[in-house]
Amino acid sequence: MLEWIRREAVERPKVIGVLILLTGGIFVLSMGWWGFSQSGSSGGDVVAKVDGVPIKAKDYSRDYLIMKDNYKRLLRGDLGAKILKDLNFPGLVLRNMIYRQLWIDEGKSLGIAVSDKTVVDEIAKIPFFQVGNPPVFSKDAYVTFLKETHQSAQSFERSVRLDVLVQRAQLFVRASQTIGALPSAPSSGQQASDLASERSRIQNETVEALQNQLESKAHIDIDQKVFKALSRQLL
Repeated sequence: MLEWIRREAVERPKVIGVLILLTGGIFVLSMGWWGFSQSGSSGGDVVAKVDGVPIKAKDYSRDYLIMKDNYKRLLRGDLGAKILKDLNFPGLVLRNMIYRQLWIDEGKSLGIAVSDKTVVDEIAKIPFFQVGNPPVFSKDAYVTFLKETHQSAQSFERSVRLDVLVQRAQLFVRASQTIGALPSAPSSGQQASDLASERSRIQNETVEALQNQLESKAHIDIDQKVFKALSRQLL
């Protein structure tokens, strides 16, 4: 289970607590297709297994670098080793990857399908692959990206398909949450705003509650030896 990851991420100074709030959302998209690769670890090492599905060391290292880069942009500055350690950043990345796999499994159990057309449309919307004004999808930019990141179109498209599956599974859960006790026709703009905020809050809580339920039912094995070795290397 993930209790030990959470335990390491609490009881920190207030300034760290503020940063932890930034990780309070449910981060489930791996964005692993951006192609960070050289992790320095054996490709056969497995950090964890979620109901038998492995989370490999090379994938963990890649997602770690991606999430770290995202937070650097969010905070407009570098994250030092001490802050990363106090945040238990390695644990947060692993939790993200575990939750993503749980939502992938849930999406499949719900019978959610992602068509080839949807995958193509999602890829075409990625700014990195767009050129010109107005921006349009560039096949050359896409092919260059695949070559530079040493991956096939099939593996990249599979990652995109799984990310869309995760998004749709969460949207399904949010859409299924109704708030019968709240008025359907608020009398003022402020009331409408309050209603929307309350609906969003309850929907988010519903998603998180299901996520916790999925976690409690899943068989999660974490290889702490591999995880700690990678954490020391990446910090």
